Amino acid sequence: MKELIAHQRDLFAVLEEFFERATGTSPKKFAPLSQFAEKIRSLGSRAADVQKAFEWAEPELNKVYKTVKPYHDAAELGGIKAVMGGGAHFRTTQLAAAKRMVLYTDTVLIPDPIFALIEAERPEEKFHSTRILEEMFYILRLKPLVDADLGVPPVVVFPSFDRLLQQHDQTSREKLTEFVGGTLGVLLNLPLTCIEDAAKFATEHPEEFLEAVRVKQLLVAPGGPIGEPLDDALRRYISEIREWRTPSYMSFMNSLSDAQKVCNALLERLEPQFHLIENSIAMRAQPLLSVEQQAYYFKLSAAACSDSLERGLTISATTRTLIDALATQRFEWLSNATIDALVEMRLNNENERFRKRLAESTSILRDADFEDIDRVAAEVASGIGGLLNDYRSEAKRLDEKYRRKYSGLAGASWLSLGTFLIPYLAPLVAAVPGLSLAGKYAMTKIEEKSERKDLANSLVGILANAQNDQGEVE
Repeated sequence: MKELIAHQRDLFAVLEEFFERATGTSPKKFAPLSQFAEKIRSLGSRAADVQKAFEWAEPELNKVYKTVKPYHDAAELGGIKAVMGGGAHFRTTQLAAAKRMVLYTDTVLIPDPIFALIEAERPEEKFHSTRILEEMFYILRLKPLVDADLGVPPVVVFPSFDRLLQQHDQTSREKLTEFVGGTLGVLLNLPLTCIEDAAKFATEHPEEFLEAVRVKQLLVAPGGPIGEPLDDALRRYISEIREWRTPSYMSFMNSLSDAQKVCNALLERLEPQFHLIENSIAMRAQPLLSVEQQAYYFKLSAAACSDSLERGLTISATTRTLIDALATQRFEWLSNATIDALVEMRLNNENERFRKRLAESTSILRDADFEDIDRVAAEVASGIGGLLNDYRSEAKRLDEKYRRKYSGLAGASWLSLGTFLIPYLAPLVAAVPGLSLAGKYAMTKIEEKSERKDLANSLVGILANAQNDQGEVE
């Protein structure tokens, strides 16, 4: 455990220094969460500094990444764990999901998005360096949780080795191609058992392939709605990759038929699901998907290997469903909690109280109800609502308590206050009684402030603040 915590702190320290060398400032000062794309354009004048930062970072990151132990150590962690996946990015949506899960789980496991960009060549990437800085910009917001003096790390960033295994491990490569191709065959009801089968079928039977995809509404483009007509989804997909991929890659894509393009898009969608399922089983953690489109593909993929996934996970069905419910947009407001508030909450083990309360609120559900995510979400909302009512009741109690205390002091304490505010009147009043009254007032105020601070830093205080906050939260 100590080695894992030390490794995480070393990793985040290197990432932070890397970002500051490149940009001249910290991620938080560089730009608000929603304005990275606009701000990154200003780095043109710092091209030399950016280059030097990358030259400095390569050996430093190699020192941190030279061991595979973070993966093993994270797998050995006890408690309730959720592992992120389903896509290649860590941005606003993933950050928000991680913050929500820190409220509930013991540890959120996050595949290292920076390692994924440097573990192997990515010739298709158009803005490789920018993407590295972008991933750092978001993931470094979690640094206070990594640096906090906690017995169990709330977040662990681990290298997933996806591309390295595909390139150098025959067994991993075979499992991937069989999973992706076989899953596509099941979903489309076509005789496909591997990626090669899928590519061949799309090439030799393009109309049949496209019709099968159209009937199943299987293609969901990045940022597009589920169930979008196939032609529209394909146009959206091509538009998206044109923005982020190199001209040489787009030249290759333009040489493909529509059926081959759709097949390529589906293979790209299913591959991350394979890695997520593998990580979930190996790390004994509940899969966590923060993007609706990715969650859609995960459910389809998981159905094709449900037996192995079910056997590999040790988390109860109830806990898995609660994590899925909290990951939905209905509870997006939970991510409004600040990182500092989350650190305070974890120091007080408030996540255990949160789990207990939600378990109580869903205890009335039958086993069959846990198949209905909306039913579970409704009970979770009820449980959180109960916590917020507790907060309001406690806040009201504190108001009444200190209103009575202050009213008892009000008749005399104006004199002591006058003594401090108008010093030249001091000889006209008795000093000792005035100081005594002022002391009582001050001690009462300190007591009130302490109790209100404890309430604000409690789980219910954090939830209340999160619910009320409508702005962008760091």
